Amino acid sequence: MSIICSNDQASRRMATGLRRLLIGGALIGLGIGPSGIFAQRPKPGGEPIVELRSDLVSFTVSVIGPRGERLRHLTREDFLVYEDGERQQISHFATVDAPVDIVLLLDTSGSMRGELKTVQRAAARFIEQMRPQDRVAIVEFNREAILHQDFTSERKRAIGAVRDLRAGSATAFYDALAVVADELLRSASERKAIVALTDGVDSASVYDFSEAARRLEQAAVAVYIVELDTEAFVIGGIRRGELTLSPAQLERYRRAYRPQDLPLRYRNPFFFTEGELVEITRGLYRLARQELRQLAERTGGRVYPLRQLSHLDQAYAEIQAELGTLYSIGYYPSRQERDGRWRSLRVEVTVAGARVHARSGYWAPSK
Repeated sequence: MSIICSNDQASRRMATGLRRLLIGGALIGLGIGPSGIFAQRPKPGGEPIVELRSDLVSFTVSVIGPRGERLRHLTREDFLVYEDGERQQISHFATVDAPVDIVLLLDTSGSMRGELKTVQRAAARFIEQMRPQDRVAIVEFNREAILHQDFTSERKRAIGAVRDLRAGSATAFYDALAVVADELLRSASERKAIVALTDGVDSASVYDFSEAARRLEQAAVAVYIVELDTEAFVIGGIRRGELTLSPAQLERYRRAYRPQDLPLRYRNPFFFTEGELVEITRGLYRLARQELRQLAERTGGRVYPLRQLSHLDQAYAEIQAELGTLYSIGYYPSRQERDGRWRSLRVEVTVAGARVHARSGYWAPSK
């Protein structure tokens, strides 16, 4: 839900009290002050945080049996792991009973104002149905990302944080992803997942998608995305003159579709006709859908397209079912080169007819 109101004068909310805890102290390097806002304006360009400590490659795997059942009782010997086609020796294995740390990442941009209660109720039910050993953190994002609750196993506290969500303006989706990867996930357990509710169309980030995605890929976190369909809503708002596109969105469109055009025109939406803005909006949604699917595929998560918010409970239930049946696998690569390149992963199991779902690869450490 990543559009800005043409006459938006909403002031930024200051995060106060213990509900919005700072992650790991004062994150001054990311532009964080004592308010508790933890991704207001992160600064790109620094080296990403690499989670492959001592070159250990770790990831999660889910397995569906030949009759569609989730397989929960496999052992280390049932798995085969290949990196760039070469078989690897599994050095670490955890069963599905191990705890999972979950970041519930919720889009609260302006167009959510009329739907926020529905989202809050569904998020509360998701938390209530979590396994006792799992922890959850609550992060909302609009013009900035705000941590309402750090990882906790206390359900009442997490649900209370969800009730504090307030709709804002614009959407810094990429910034939220990048800072969650760099900071919040530092305190997460080995098995971790992000469950994001968004349409994926960013309007206000400093980071771009490739920067945010690489950080998540290196953090060994599975990203599950409940993909909202807000395209018709946004196009309708543009045609009525109620909504417009941000300069950041216009420039993203130019780079993706018309790099030969001069950037000057794309600095202001008033340089475009209504029809042109509608066409640009459609292009931004196509780009967002591609990005969300790439992110899920590379991290071992999934995308759940959602036509109506009334189906949010069902999408959350499907994600929860998979999170409860994840295996953890780790190995030390047989290739020792620290070349910073993408290396493909393939996981197989010895169960005939079973289907394996895991990330497609990882970024090797750099020198």
